Amino acid sequence: MGLFSRPNSAAAMPVRPDLTVLVMGETGSGKSSVVNLLVGTKVAEVSPDARPCTLKTVKYEATIRGRRAQMSVHIWEVRGFNQPVERSKNNPETALDVDLDLILQANASVDVILFCARGPRLKLTTTGIFQSVNRVFGEHVTIVPVITSLELETNIEGWWERNSVQVNRILVGLRGTEHACITGLQGARYEAKSAESRMSLVSILEGRYSSRQNSVSLESVLREDVRRNGGQDKKDYAKKRFKLRTNAAARRLV
Repeated sequence: MGLFSRPNSAAAMPVRPDLTVLVMGETGSGKSSVVNLLVGTKVAEVSPDARPCTLKTVKYEATIRGRRAQMSVHIWEVRGFNQPVERSKNNPETALDVDLDLILQANASVDVILFCARGPRLKLTTTGIFQSVNRVFGEHVTIVPVITSLELETNIEGWWERNSVQVNRILVGLRGTEHACITGLQGARYEAKSAESRMSLVSILEGRYSSRQNSVSLESVLREDVRRNGGQDKKDYAKKRFKLRTNAAARRLV
């Protein structure tokens, strides 16, 4: 289990039910780096050249100590979306199926989604992927953009100040201004930036943890999407859309 910043008195820190986080984004967006920062050690493989490392949805457990609370966190690294095919600049189309089967099987609830996007590579295909996530979850769960691969920035947070307008053009439908700008690179050269990145992520989780907002059942969120968009064959839609392995899982959503 990963630990973050030891408090002066762990016994005095408030404890509430576990927090569940989904780390989502397109292939090569830095999801594994986000997981490693949160856990506090390398548990997820990271590719140096944005090739896919997350070949299946994986769950990690971490005990994370923030400034005001010690948090027991379930982190689901969701397999990256299939690579998009851009038919035109104004109409990017993407294979938007997303692997949520294991999370549904675990009867998980969701507190927050960290949506990863590479700062140097924000592009139209990211729009389609974000909109897909937002259509399913946006009315129910807070989605926080995490801008990755900013190790070359002198001031990581300064990237957001310069590019927030572009981010809102790319992540159409984004609610609120909460965000994290990070580097996932480790080692002495990046020690200060890595610590700053970890603090940004943990602060987001601690905000959810301290607010005592109710978690949202994943099953109820997916069932609502199937009801709205499943058409006549809702079971087939659910299996394909969320990569469900069994008919029984799909029937839960119909």
